Amino acid sequence: MRLAALAICCLTALPAVAEPVDAAGDYRICTPAMSEAGRGLVAKTCGTLAVPDFSGVEFQSAGEMEDARSLRDGLLLGVRVYGRCVTDFITAQQQSDTSADSQAADKAACAHSWAENKATEAIRGFGQACIAYANRSVMDMRLPVYEGPCYPETDETGG
Repeated sequence: MRLAALAICCLTALPAVAEPVDAAGDYRICTPAMSEAGRGLVAKTCGTLAVPDFSGVEFQSAGEMEDARSLRDGLLLGVRVYGRCVTDFITAQQQSDTSADSQAADKAACAHSWAENKATEAIRGFGQACIAYANRSVMDMRLPVYEGPCYPETDETGG
C-alpha cells in the first residue's frame, strides 16, 4: 500500500518537472529570464519602453510633480500601444509556420506582463510621492496646496 502511494506521488510530480514554463497552480508565471527574453524578442517589432522610477521620489514643487505625471501618463500610453503590438506579434506567431513547440508567444506574453507590472509600479510610486507632496503642501505655506488626483482617473461611468 505504501509503495503504491509513493508511486502515485512520484508519477504526479513528473508533468510538473517536464513543463518548460514555470507554473503556480493552474497559472503560468513569467520568470525574469523569460520576461527579458520576451522583451528582446519583440523589441524589433514593438520597440522598448522608457520606464520612469518614482520610488523614493519627493516632489519639491507642483511643476516638478506635473512633469513626473507627464512621464507616468506617457508610460501608461506606451504600455497600451506596446500591448497591442505584442498581441499582434503573438497572433502572427500563431498564424505563421512556427513550430508548435516554439515558446515565442509565451515569451512575448511575458514581455507584455513585464510592461504591465512596470506601469503598476509607476502608478504606485507616483501616487505615493504625490500624496506625500499633497500632505506637505497643507503643512508648508511655501508650497501651493495640492488637492488634485494622485492616481490616474478612468472614465468608467459609461456616460
